[in-house]
Amino acid sequence: MATDPETNHLADIDPIVVQLACPRPIHFMSKSELFTGFLGKVLRFDRAEFLAERWDYRPGEHVSLICPTQNGKTTMIWDLLQHTDTSWCNVAPVMLVAKPKDPVVARGLAAVGYREIRDWPPPPRAPWRDPPPGYGLWPPHLTEVDPATNNIHLAGVFRRALHQLFWKGNTIAIADETYHLSAVLDLAPELTRHWTQGAGMGSGLWSATQKPSGTQQGTIPSFMYSSPTHTFLGRDPDARNRKRFGEIGGIDPRQIEETVMGLQRFEWLYIHRNGPTMCIVSA
Repeated sequence: MATDPETNHLADIDPIVVQLACPRPIHFMSKSELFTGFLGKVLRFDRAEFLAERWDYRPGEHVSLICPTQNGKTTMIWDLLQHTDTSWCNVAPVMLVAKPKDPVVARGLAAVGYREIRDWPPPPRAPWRDPPPGYGLWPPHLTEVDPATNNIHLAGVFRRALHQLFWKGNTIAIADETYHLSAVLDLAPELTRHWTQGAGMGSGLWSATQKPSGTQQGTIPSFMYSSPTHTFLGRDPDARNRKRFGEIGGIDPRQIEETVMGLQRFEWLYIHRNGPTMCIVSA
């Protein structure tokens, strides 16, 4: 059974002593005042400080990253993963990659040592090799068939992975382009199951998208906004996309919109649902 050790904070050394005495890693809660400045001003942290001192991910929490293309969504995902303890995962984190080619994703997979695989489940590992820290599930596209047939093929691979990751529990599924998975590949039911029921299973969903308002072909379920514990928003000049900020509970959407419009490229507005608290993460 999980317990929450507490210190009386009589001395600065208390957290060190508690960590040394406990056999498991300890996550220390931060007060909302560490994120919000004088008169409610949103504080700004450089990315290295945020990742090292303020990023705290726990099993079953959902993460959303929303901003226009070429604003560093995938790079931010890699940064967050490299600063996340995943030793508790029953299956190593899995990134679902639907694009035919993406050099940013390819470089990221190589940089963090994730094993690129073409189907699910992963092929058997040689007994003398260490298990990879994660997987990049990147099925090949069928170039000799019509788009609908190719989409059915891709959806089948991703559906098998999402099904196992949900029921296995204590897992992280990473949907690099949620709009395509949801609206084009018709995986909205599987994603919604993660968002609405995955927390209790320890099955976290990290989702990223550049088109939250959707298109005529389809939209993204509102659970991408209302379910995550951690939300990252980039600057978005499209008012149709910004309207969906109202689906993020606990914070005035006008404040979110004003803050987001003041961001620079590669900067993020980070919102933690518990509090709620928010801060700006610099490039």
